[in-house]
Amino acid sequence: MHGFTGSGEDWGVCFPHLRESALAIDLPGHGVGSAPVRSFQDSIHDILHALPDSVDAVVGYSLGGRFALGLIALDPDRFRRATIISGHPGLQDAFERADRLAVDRAWIRQLLDDGIERFVADWESQPLFATQARLPTAILERQRRRRLSHRTAGLAASLEQHGLARMPSLWEPLAAFPGQVSWIVGAADSRFLGIAREVVRRRPATRLHVLPGVGHNPLLECPEILAGLLV
Repeated sequence: MHGFTGSGEDWGVCFPHLRESALAIDLPGHGVGSAPVRSFQDSIHDILHALPDSVDAVVGYSLGGRFALGLIALDPDRFRRATIISGHPGLQDAFERADRLAVDRAWIRQLLDDGIERFVADWESQPLFATQARLPTAILERQRRRRLSHRTAGLAASLEQHGLARMPSLWEPLAAFPGQVSWIVGAADSRFLGIAREVVRRRPATRLHVLPGVGHNPLLECPEILAGLLV
């Protein structure tokens, strides 16, 4: 499962034979024909019941990582393995949640008022993605084209309903999950590296992989290395 403004196509380099080895979906609010956006929990329920019975492992990046955590929390016995890339198990403090909701709604206003091109330009300029500046122009342009292909209303609804402010805290279900958990994070992504280390502190059985010199998006920055961890 991809990140916010991404798509199932983001996994193409990691899974060259995607249709044979994995199922990559467009999350609600993403893609031209995307599923309607409901609450975080309702969307998790919809995805769980739409998955083929053969799916017993989940992989998610950023927003997709939070969806993966939601799936193993909703039905922990269904999945044997979860791989979370640059993920967040959720906010536990009410004040942090309120602050995050205000930030998300500011992004939503910009998206609806100024249009998707201005929104994408400002979204990509966040410090979170600073390490991507060194990537080849062709890679960044491909990412931008995918972002611009989404519907404005769909992305706005995703931010409103599936943002970190709306997602329930999944720290406790994560700690209790009986299956295997692998957590992947870039060493240059200091905030999410701190979250990853806290995950390991609370759930010592978690397999942590820290990628040297990599920022928030390993799918974009080091897809071949990531692919080796997803085998």
